[in-house]
Parts: sequence; structure tokens; C-alpha cells
Amino acid sequence: MHETAVIRSTHGMRRSRLRTLAVVITLFSLLLAACGGGTGATDKPGGTLKVAVATDVQTFDPQMAAVAQEYYLNPVFDTLIHALPDGTYEAALAEKWEIITPTTFELQLRPDVKFSDGTPVDVQAVVANFERGIAMTASPSAAFYSNITSAEAVNDSTVRLNLVHPTTDMLSQLTRLPGMMMSPASFDADPDTKPIGAGGWVYDAAASNAGEVQVYQANPDYWDPKRVKVDTVELRLLADASAATNAILDGQVDVIEMRAESDRATLDSGSLQLIERANANVYYMQIMDTDGTLLKPMADPRVRKALNLGIDRKAFNKGLQFGNGNPSPSFWLPDTPYYDKSLEDLAYDPVKAKKLLAEAGYSDGFSVTLPTFGALTEVAESVQQMWGNIGITVELNQVEPGTLASVMRNGSTVMTPTIARGFTAESQYSERNAPGGAYDPLKTDRGDLAALAEKAFNGETEEQQSKGWRDVYTYLIDQGYMIVIGHQIPTVVVGKNVSGVQLAPSDNVPKPYDITVV
Repeated sequence: MHETAVIRSTHGMRRSRLRTLAVVITLFSLLLAACGGGTGATDKPGGTLKVAVATDVQTFDPQMAAVAQEYYLNPVFDTLIHALPDGTYEAALAEKWEIITPTTFELQLRPDVKFSDGTPVDVQAVVANFERGIAMTASPSAAFYSNITSAEAVNDSTVRLNLVHPTTDMLSQLTRLPGMMMSPASFDADPDTKPIGAGGWVYDAAASNAGEVQVYQANPDYWDPKRVKVDTVELRLLADASAATNAILDGQVDVIEMRAESDRATLDSGSLQLIERANANVYYMQIMDTDGTLLKPMADPRVRKALNLGIDRKAFNKGLQFGNGNPSPSFWLPDTPYYDKSLEDLAYDPVKAKKLLAEAGYSDGFSVTLPTFGALTEVAESVQQMWGNIGITVELNQVEPGTLASVMRNGSTVMTPTIARGFTAESQYSERNAPGGAYDPLKTDRGDLAALAEKAFNGETEEQQSKGWRDVYTYLIDQGYMIVIGHQIPTVVVGKNVSGVQLAPSDNVPKPYDITVV
């Protein structure tokens, strides 16, 4: 929030001094307005914010986009709720919200807001967005939508979401893709390439180049104009980490995500700003084939445990993260309520890993192909080397940046290294680990996982919910349905000419709001 300074006269001022002060203030205000300064409604955005990103855009449709590509949609689409860097929330398209019952959630919309095509952001539009999401079973956010039985207009300003089961994650989700509202007029037009939202910027297709740069121009009708401080936002595709590093050093871009810890010393030389996010990312192995459908050895829990014991997380942290990460085998770190110390028993043990492989009948190992792409190649190569040390032959298959999520969901992939960013316990489970979900295309047997998750969903107290999710993730790791590679502290590098950069819990790169470029 921005406050306007108010100058109050004291009772002791003489009238002549008051007249003089009024003249000075008037002249200063006129000069400030002429220069485009000030903090009132006359503020104008200025300049161009250039951000380097690691993947190419696949779709601008919020209900079909992958979480890793939210940054392409953030300028165009505002969300129902905004997330703050400290993990709290503030009003956005929705002014208020309320849990009516454990399975009933209501949103009161901000009045008089319009999409960039002039369509009102009203209860009918919001209900239409949720109904579209519920019907799109192929959506990467299908797990969220599948928990909504219906969306309805309670009155002219209130939308009610009726849920299948209680959720601990509604507010977080409504700050992300499911909370991005699209103009209903764009549903059947071309939402993949012609996005229409209610955000601070409008997509500029004419100025954009596929595979190079996506361009956005300030939306003059955005409901909170003070937060739009740059005329233009450019998201430039620089898939190679060294190319991104060189671009920020040369001043070609204003913001990059630091992808290689080896660059930290160079980037932290004092000429740039390094801004860390409060919550860690997790590099992990997403296993789609947990019962040997595509690769027979994966059906044996001893094999999956051997693969877990074959990950040298301390070496990974030292070699790739230069000691700035965390080598725990747990998905959660000790400062969270979901951490289970017993999982530390899965620390690197190649001797035990080889013994388990031999017991399972694979003393000579086996071969597996891991899809990967530029930003994750070093991670995949490290797994290739580590598993090679226990007799597993790993081939790497480079896929186009931005397509890894669809490769993981197409039913032909055994497993792949990936990264979890800005997640909650519920969202990570629902989106990536739930049996029968989008990332279980083979419909594999995952034992007691669903039953454990049901207890977490239905916990009546925060303690019960925390224990429930702790049990879920302990089971996931212990059964080898997920293998942690390492924990990363996410960092963005910002030019000195840029101010106002903040990272919310789900941000890979900062949203463009409140950012000034001089």
C-alpha cells in the first residue's frame, strides 16, 4: 500500500508563511507532475523490464499451463488472491474470502473490475472459469479442480465453491494458476496464443517472437494502477544457464533466476542484487512407473530403495550447489512440521544399494532413459554418474524446454529428474503424487498412499493435518515412489537499476508488479 503524505499547518503559523508554503507546494507539484513523478493517480509506468527465463512458452491458457511456466502468464492474468513473500495473503480480484464449512468456500469479488477486452470480472465470469477448469480433465491442475463439485453465484458479488473434501490449500492455489481468471470471451477463441486476462499488462503478440521473447504492454485499465510501474515486460528465453548469467552481467537483461550455484561468487560481486526466496526448491526423481509396467525392475521395492541409497546428496550439494543447499533425503527440511528424521537412514550407501539390487536379481544392473532439458541437465548428469556407481546405466534424452511436464504425463516415461517449486504439502501430493492423477498416467499401484492422504485431508486440527501429511511424505520416500536429489535455496539476480523485486512462495522469477526500472 502507498500512503500520500499530508502536510498539516500548525496553529502558530502566520498567514504569510502559509501562503508562501502553498505557492512552493503548488510549484513543486507542477514540476513533479511534468516529470512524471509522484505517488497519486497521475503516475505513469515507464521503461522496460527484461527477464530471462529457462523454458519456452507452451500455452497461455491458465487451465492448461504447467506450474513451471507461470511466469509467462503472470503479467496477463490477475489472481483471485495475492500471495506475499512471508507466506500470508492479501485481497486481489477477490476482496474477501471465508470458509463457511470444511467443504464450502466463498469469495467476495472486487466490484467494477474488467478484463482487458472490457468484459466484467463478475460472478458469472468467475463461475465460468471454475466450470471450465472442472471440465478439463487433461489440465495439469486437474487435482485441484477435481476437488470442486460445483461453483455457484450466491449473489451479485459472491462465488461459492462446493468441495469434495476439506482442503488445507485453497488460499495458496487461488494465488496461482487456478486463481488466474480468463475472459470467458477467450475460452473458444485461442487461449493458447491469445490470452485475455485482468492483469497489469496485455500480451503483445506483434512484438513477440516464438522461441525468443514474449512481450507485454501496460494495461491502462488495471484495477490497481500504482503497482504497474513499467510500460513493457519482456520475457526472454535463455535456456542455457551460462547465457543467462552473461546476459545479466552484460546488462542485456534486468532479472535472471540463478540456475548454477557455480556462478554465485561471480554474480555476488557487489554490482548486482541477489534476492533469495524464503522456501526451498526440491530436486527430486518423479517416478511414474512404480510397478514395472514400462521397466520391470521398478516393481521391486528393493530396487527403488537401492536407487534412493544410490543418490550421494552430500556430493550433489558440494559439487553442484557449492554447499548452499541441503543434503537431506527427506522431501521436507527439519524446520517444517512434515519432516521425519527416520528418513535420514536413506543417506548415500552404495554398498547396501548394490546388495539390494543383487537380492532383487539385478546384480548386473539395468538400463533406464531419463528425459531432461537444459535447465535440469546438470542434475540429470549427476544422477547418471551416481547411479552408474551402483551398476545402473542411465541414458539422457534431451527434450524441448517447456515440454518435460507433458512428457512426464504421456504414459511412456519411467521416471525423470524434476524440481518442485513453491509447493505446499497438499498441492505437491495432489498435483504430482496422487494415485490416478495427471502424473500417474500408468495408473500404478501405490499401496496405502491414498488412504494416508485421506487422513491428512480430513484432519480436524492443524496438528492432525501436519501429522497426516508427514505420514504421506514419509511413505512416499520410504516406498521409493519419490527420490530426493537435493534441496536448493532459490535466488534471483537483479540489476542495480531495478528496484521493488520480491519473491512470493511460488515464484521462480518475480512477478512484474511494483518493479521499477531506471
